[in-house]
Amino acid sequence: MSLTRFRSGLQSRRAVGPGSVQGHLLGIGLFGAALAGRFALAGVLPPTGFPFLTFFPAVLLAAFFGGLGPGLVTAALSIAAAWYFFIPPGGSFVLDTMADAIALGFFVAILLVDVCVIHLMNSAVNRLEEEKARNALLAEELQRMNASLEDRVRQEVEAREAAQLKLAQDQRLRALGQLAGGVAHDFNNIMQAVQSGASLIRRRADSPDAVRHLAQMVEEATQRGASVTRRLLAFARRGELRREPVDPTALAQGLQEILWHTLGGLVRVEIDADRPLPLLMTDRGQLETVLVNLATNARDAMPGGGTLTISATEETLPASEAPARAAGRFIRFTVRDTGQGMAPEVLARAGEPFFSTKGAGAGTGLGLAMARGFAEQSAGAMAIESAPGAGTAVSIWLPAPEIPDVAVPGPVAGDATQGRLRILLVDDDALVRDFLAESLGEQGFTVLRASGGPGALSLLSAGERPAVLVTDYEMPEMNGLALIDAARDRAALRRLPTILLTGNLEEGLDRRLADRVAADPLMRVLRKPVTAEELAAALIALHDQAGPVEAVRERAPSAAPPR
Repeated sequence: MSLTRFRSGLQSRRAVGPGSVQGHLLGIGLFGAALAGRFALAGVLPPTGFPFLTFFPAVLLAAFFGGLGPGLVTAALSIAAAWYFFIPPGGSFVLDTMADAIALGFFVAILLVDVCVIHLMNSAVNRLEEEKARNALLAEELQRMNASLEDRVRQEVEAREAAQLKLAQDQRLRALGQLAGGVAHDFNNIMQAVQSGASLIRRRADSPDAVRHLAQMVEEATQRGASVTRRLLAFARRGELRREPVDPTALAQGLQEILWHTLGGLVRVEIDADRPLPLLMTDRGQLETVLVNLATNARDAMPGGGTLTISATEETLPASEAPARAAGRFIRFTVRDTGQGMAPEVLARAGEPFFSTKGAGAGTGLGLAMARGFAEQSAGAMAIESAPGAGTAVSIWLPAPEIPDVAVPGPVAGDATQGRLRILLVDDDALVRDFLAESLGEQGFTVLRASGGPGALSLLSAGERPAVLVTDYEMPEMNGLALIDAARDRAALRRLPTILLTGNLEEGLDRRLADRVAADPLMRVLRKPVTAEELAAALIALHDQAGPVEAVRERAPSAAPPR
């Protein structure tokens, strides 16, 4: 019998009901059919002898479909019928010989054993089916639990990642707040220098030498302010920034001034980075953030004051010691303090996220974890050396690949090419617009001015065809990118070279601008504040790349004078 038929028979047996009244009636019916069949074959079969083939199938079927009780009833009826009708002498329960008694006993044993075997087989099959049903239910329940667990795990992971991002940004903002207190002092000094210089220039206008000297002092003050601003913008920026060539020596030395005010008067800041070092291809903002966070941790480890040393050195490591198991040059930044140091059990957990020995509200425990993550993402490594009473030194190794020399454009003197260039300058800040226009005019450019996107588009609609469009990014009504797109919608200006000026800190703006510049060869982005020399160099380079002036502009109507 095939498995399919067997299962079908089992289901039929269950439909009858094992051990039920229907099962007993089925057994009696099978016995009656077997007995009737034996009598019907009386002319063919001998009148006496054990009718195994007659009653044996009836007993097996009764036991299989009806269960143990019906099987035993059918077996008992079959034994009684065989004894009475077919064992000589017929028609009585008398046994003439010992052989007849033995044969009857053998017949009884065979039927009972078969009934028991069928019963055990049915019980095993029933248990197997029940076990399979339970397993199916358990599998279904386990699947539901797994799905629920996956949802819970995903939610927990997302919540943890969100918490880590929030805490990381909170720590950055907390450090930024600490920086702002010190930077305010710098900016007050810068504003004082600018204000005093401008006042002296106004009073000494008749002395060219004095004006030149004072103007140089004012320019140096503004450059100092621009440097501080760039550091703050890079430090506060969220998200992943672009990699760029970074001079380790200049970066370390540039941090000294801002750390003096941030860390307080009790901490002496020393920079050991006065040697030329290979350029790094890394994220300047994130590297500065890591070093400032490490410096802040060092300050906290020296409540009574001490010395903080930031060093930058070059190391050539073999493959066995290199972080990425690849031999090469590395720049090692080390932030060392003369503070309390760490016990071995604290040092073992120092790099774990959210682990902090500071009091509640004094830290998030993410500073060292962020530093380690930044180093490892940069194919580098981080190590901590510390002992109680011996201070702490945190070292970060960053790979120093071969980077071609980056040419920095210098001042560009006015020439005939510049004199032929008409520049459309757009900025909503009148002071910025006028100062840039005057500076570009001194460089030899012809400058058209507009106070915003609508005004610039009006000039273009009136027939102006500038060689280069220079626009601020953040302006009312229409930002710089929207102005560039609107200007290039005109058929004659589809290849208009553009320079976008921005000092904006909008989240994700750097990435969007980088993608835009990568896809647009006739667009440049300059970060404010920008000098006239830097802007002039960018204008000439962009114009030369775009082609001759005649290819990008038409002669402007004489009735439209520069504004």
